[in-house]
Amino acid sequence: MFVQSWDEFAKQAERLYLNDPINCRLCLKYRNEMLILRLTDNHTCLQYKTIYAQDVKKAEKFMSSLLRHMASKEGPEVTKKKN
Repeated sequence: MFVQSWDEFAKQAERLYLNDPINCRLCLKYRNEMLILRLTDNHTCLQYKTIYAQDVKKAEKFMSSLLRHMASKEGPEVTKKKN
């Protein structure tokens, strides 16, 4: 399902990842000046697309935060409590 606003996508995507971090996947496509982000856990698929530069910057920050969670040795709950 395509989410219309960036804030709503970021909230739902973080919630989806924290519920099932093992099965979540993030896919990024950038083609013809359009960014498409897709996060799925095999049951729910969230998608967001934009052509605006400020949304691309927000997506970059969000992805770095999400990848930091994915790469940490601690669980996502512990990392979230520290922030």
